[in-house]
Amino acid sequence: MITVFHTTGGRVAELQLDPTHNVPDEPMWIDLLNPTNDELRLLPQTLNLALPSREEIWRNHALNRMYTRDGTSYMTAALTVGGEGQPKTSTVTFILTPDFLITIRDIDPEPFLSFQQDLLLNGKRFRTSADVLEGLLEEVILRVAADHAQVVQGLDGLSRRIFADHAFDGRKGNPSLIMGGVLKELGHIADLNSKINESTHSLMRLLTYIREDHSPDNAAICHDAARLIKDAKSLADQSAFLNDKINFQLESALGMINVEQNLIAKIFSVVALIFLPPTLVAGFYGMNFAHMPELTWAYGYPMAIILMALFAVLPYVYFRHKRWL
Repeated sequence: MITVFHTTGGRVAELQLDPTHNVPDEPMWIDLLNPTNDELRLLPQTLNLALPSREEIWRNHALNRMYTRDGTSYMTAALTVGGEGQPKTSTVTFILTPDFLITIRDIDPEPFLSFQQDLLLNGKRFRTSADVLEGLLEEVILRVAADHAQVVQGLDGLSRRIFADHAFDGRKGNPSLIMGGVLKELGHIADLNSKINESTHSLMRLLTYIREDHSPDNAAICHDAARLIKDAKSLADQSAFLNDKINFQLESALGMINVEQNLIAKIFSVVALIFLPPTLVAGFYGMNFAHMPELTWAYGYPMAIILMALFAVLPYVYFRHKRWL
């Protein structure tokens, strides 16, 4: 799908382009979402501009390759989508010409929709193609900041679940299920944070290229790029801090699991030790020798019962005295 935002009559209009129509005059932003082969062939013929193939897009992103050809800059960045569900990242290509911006993407992140609405309502703010790219990247960074807030909120909730009093004593359900849920949620948060980290670093590389290679002599563009780089760097630093916090909570959760397992093993060991002496007494008097002193004794059976009960109670009292139970 090709969406073109162009100026007409002093305002910005939106047009869904198909292979039977040409690009309208004075385009500001040409957005390609999951473009077909016909759509990829249409634009180069209409605009007299070379578009990278999907293989070139992947290679440019993998090698962090950004370049300028005939005044047109080709850049890529990894953007995150689906922060609240299953997060994933995908490469988005930004082609900045002197007159308009082209984006090629296979995902539909929320910042694109937000910026489309802003462009239609406040089109006069974006006078150049660089302004359009700056506004779009600012929306992307704001979304990354919102995802960061989601990670922070999730980690705070997990901290309360892990370190709260009686968190794993079974009062709120099966401790194994509780701990399994904690680890599952922590894994989701770690996955989201890693993708945020990947996205912020790729955005920093793109903005650095704009500042140092695309428009090194344009003071306004360099100033705006530096401001966005500062924002992206702050988010990258926060992502690194959150990664340390995730590792700490993972170790804490695993430590709680070990404590729970040790407690269960301790209970079984104590129970086995309590019943071991009575079992010894029962085994001793269960022997079938012909000549046993208590075999014909009238109080032999009560004595054996008393001995077994005594040997069971004494270890229990001792363990309670030592506060091992």
